[in-house]
Amino acid sequence: MQPIVSIALRAAQSAADKINYTIENMDNLMDEGDSREDVLKKAFDDAAWRARKAIRNAHTKHHIDSPQIGMEESREWDGQSKWVIDVAAGINNLLSGYPGFLVNVSLYTKDKIDVTAIVDPMTGDFMTAQRGRGVQLNERRVRANTTSINASTVAIHSTDIELITQWSQRTAEMRMTGCGLLNFVNLAAGRTHVAVAQNLTSADMATAMLIAQESGALTGNAKGGPVKMDSGELMAAAPRLFKQIVASN
Repeated sequence: MQPIVSIALRAAQSAADKINYTIENMDNLMDEGDSREDVLKKAFDDAAWRARKAIRNAHTKHHIDSPQIGMEESREWDGQSKWVIDVAAGINNLLSGYPGFLVNVSLYTKDKIDVTAIVDPMTGDFMTAQRGRGVQLNERRVRANTTSINASTVAIHSTDIELITQWSQRTAEMRMTGCGLLNFVNLAAGRTHVAVAQNLTSADMATAMLIAQESGALTGNAKGGPVKMDSGELMAAAPRLFKQIVASN
């Protein structure tokens, strides 16, 4: 594993450990009078701080941003490197106690994502990707699987009933995880054949693109057209299947 990937993974696992501990001890933590939401908010902040510390110990010249605790700018910034830490991808699942949420730690160079580490706090499973070096699930190389469109399994994250109906009619099975980024993790791991998501955050969008492409998948919007990074909409599948999907639209 490349040193920069190891740092990303160390940071993500540190954050995931804190969230997992909080979930497993929720009743005891709520005995102090805090609501579940208050306990989780404190856990999010602490988890993000832990991830930031793991990165800062290794890189003093990088900016580090997080939707949970904000930006920490380096006084010695190298002018190109920024980390983004999101400890609650799939936050609605997490808030409701439903499995299917992730810690996402990524490194950007000149605003282009280069490295990502994703950890599932509930299972401990982790996925890493580095531009040009592929994707690993628990340190095992993985790639997107292919099949025919009518035999495929699609993982979709959307509130668009028309879009959901269209995909349900053209594929064999459908998965709705409640976490858009998780759909692309499962695609890269070979668990599903197609991943579709709308309303992705900018961090999730960049990460999903990286792991999809590094797993050998092609990417487009929900109908296979060109990707607009600010749209929050992404679809990915292995090349042969992707071309079938585009041809069938």
